[in-house]
Amino acid sequence: MAIIVKLLFYLVRLIPVRLAGAIGAGLGRLLYLLDTRHRNIAMRNLSRVYPDKSDAWKRKISRESFAELGRTAFELPHVYLRSKAFLLSRVEVENHDAILQAEQLGKGVILAACHHSNWEMGALAISMLGHKEHIIYRTVRQPEVDRFVLQARERFGAMMKARDIGLRWIPRALKNNDCISIMIDQHLSNGTPVPFLGHEGRTTTLPATFANKYHTPVVGVRIDRIGKGFNFRLVFWPIPIDESMMDPVQTMQVIADSFAPVIHARPELWLWIHRRWLYLDELEADSA
Repeated sequence: MAIIVKLLFYLVRLIPVRLAGAIGAGLGRLLYLLDTRHRNIAMRNLSRVYPDKSDAWKRKISRESFAELGRTAFELPHVYLRSKAFLLSRVEVENHDAILQAEQLGKGVILAACHHSNWEMGALAISMLGHKEHIIYRTVRQPEVDRFVLQARERFGAMMKARDIGLRWIPRALKNNDCISIMIDQHLSNGTPVPFLGHEGRTTTLPATFANKYHTPVVGVRIDRIGKGFNFRLVFWPIPIDESMMDPVQTMQVIADSFAPVIHARPELWLWIHRRWLYLDELEADSA
């Protein structure tokens, strides 16, 4: 399996990145037509968040979200294999001072992010900018593929931390003034219900727990695609946490709310095929 994955990556790497992205987008739109299950998930999610929008609008956003996912997938060989100089030449950085000022406090930084546009490019950009970054991730089942992916993700200095190794490493990383990158838009079966885009979903409270306990600053980060090609804008913003707010749900609500304008501005860039509100889906099924 690892040999096949590596071969495919190196073959796609030979295709100009804009063409690779265009092929991926086309395949994503084809998948929208063929993959009924995930299309229905996307439409259900869109209907939950945008009940007043027309079905035509929701179909368009769903289709373009599939296209963005396909584009991102076919760009991965370039993200994983191209040089730092090439990748940085495709990224504009906005409000970099937000993370630099947070680091000056010496308490580490929690970087909150979502599955928005080419999130692998966004994650890699943090270490390319010179920040000491730890990324919590889910391991790939095939060990050889996992090693290949880890090597690509860590080649500019990022440190990947598997979910199953526990959290005892985090206080030391924060004491070293490192950045901890955490995705906040995934459903976790053992997570805590926190409203996201106005609807409760089970999620991690890890950013809130460490922000409250260690007074670690929280910085939001997103990556926007510029046009349809391989050009991006990486944006940082501080997320003010009330020092008196010790409840992790309240703190996570503040963090989650800061992403609502991001997703509403360009909803086609977000990953609508994920069952983000499975918690509510299950509650509604039980009450039916």
